[in-house]
Amino acid sequence: MKPDIQPRRSFAASLLMAIAAFLTSSPIHAMTPANRFFFSGAQAALEAAIRVDDSAAISRAIHDGGSVNAVGKFKVTPLMVAVDTQSPRAVQALLAAGASPNARAQDGNGPVSLAVKSCRANPYGPEIMLAIFKGGGNPDTRQPDGDPVLMRFILDHDAAGLALMKSLGANLNILDRGGDPLITNVAMSQDWDMVWALIELGVEVDYEHGKSRQPLSLALKGRYPAPDSPLYPYKLKVWHFLKDKGIALPPLDR
Repeated sequence: MKPDIQPRRSFAASLLMAIAAFLTSSPIHAMTPANRFFFSGAQAALEAAIRVDDSAAISRAIHDGGSVNAVGKFKVTPLMVAVDTQSPRAVQALLAAGASPNARAQDGNGPVSLAVKSCRANPYGPEIMLAIFKGGGNPDTRQPDGDPVLMRFILDHDAAGLALMKSLGANLNILDRGGDPLITNVAMSQDWDMVWALIELGVEVDYEHGKSRQPLSLALKGRYPAPDSPLYPYKLKVWHFLKDKGIALPPLDR
């Protein structure tokens, strides 16, 4: 038995040495978790500081030559990293140093769309989103799919979020990715609570004369939602509101 043991041990030792050599020479091994988009010098130090949300280290990296608007792998900028990693001190420090909140990465995302996507993240989502908009972020920014970032609040049935966006300068009459007013898109989806929220915020409603492929009168046809649905009272409010404005509407099915 002994003659067989030593060769096996030698093979195991050789295998371990080969694995170690591969890991040492592999480019993947050289890419540390702290530096995913910038790989050397002050720029890598800046990303590392952003990821641990260290504003003092961010200042040092900028002093050493790191650029707050540098474009790294996939056209990602330092501010995008700060928003994506939910690093509030980093976001503030980068904006104060001149970082652009309206830059775009290769996938079409940017600080604004990333901040809106994570606006409900605990505990810093709301704080970061507000910082991005107050730092010059465009509230009418479009998501990579072409819809305005306002659509996030529509999908979340977040009327307070829509009101906040209006206060930040968002155009609630903005067109969707298909070229129709946002409110008619929402109405065709039968999200009547959001339709009413938009109306209360003062959006335009008369799209009966060619301004939209899907006017509100069309969305009001049909039996959905059922009268016992929590959405039905909102549909009823919309119907009466438009009727009072003199817009010709079909009878409301019950």
